[in-house]
Amino acid sequence: MTWLVVLALAAADVGIDEHVGDRVPGDIVLSAGDGARVATRELFDGHRPVVLVMAYSRCEMLCSLVLRGAARAITTSRYTAGVDFLPVVVSLDPRETLAIAAHHQAKLLADIGFAGERARWPYFVGDAAAIARLAGALGFRYAWDERTQQYAHPVVMFVLSPDGRIAEYLRGVTFDGLDDAIDRASAGVLTPSVARDVLRCFHFDPALRKYGRQMQLFLRFGAATIVLALLCAVIAFAIVRRRRSR
Repeated sequence: MTWLVVLALAAADVGIDEHVGDRVPGDIVLSAGDGARVATRELFDGHRPVVLVMAYSRCEMLCSLVLRGAARAITTSRYTAGVDFLPVVVSLDPRETLAIAAHHQAKLLADIGFAGERARWPYFVGDAAAIARLAGALGFRYAWDERTQQYAHPVVMFVLSPDGRIAEYLRGVTFDGLDDAIDRASAGVLTPSVARDVLRCFHFDPALRKYGRQMQLFLRFGAATIVLALLCAVIAFAIVRRRRSR
């Protein structure tokens, strides 16, 4: 029943409205686990992208998977967290305390091999207004379910350019392609999901002067589907003619 309630909420109120190219407001004030108050503009230094996840510690559903996926993507990245890019967690739950934030930040830092180095992966909490404003700017639609005492929310990682614009959305819990998204954001390239998927599927190899294996498979599958559809149409037409001739 819990999952049915959450799914109903998700269908009605939860999702992503992509705002690629929009700038994140710089005056949203959040609090770090050590009590320091930080305005969102301070996350952007003009040189390194920011990789942001909205989650919360009391989540009994997807948040643990999201954060584990984020930690795995950060650990396996060819880039160094806190140097080449800045990973950030912002809690969805305005009731989350600084102590809770500090505890979960410590675990995440240990997971990526930088135990105790708070600057590598900040974890922020904020009041309801600040969280809602940030979520709204990102196009992150979430909903509170009173019965389950949980937030229903989409699964996504936000890749932000060094100057604070929304560069890309990475969906899912594994965040494949993080390094490529960091490359694009570093170069100031703004990539809607459809464009990213096209780039991924229709990769052109200039050395071989042909499209990558994924596109070849896509084209073969498409051709096979068209042939099958035509064959079915011919068979159906023949059956109809036979019945009419009786």
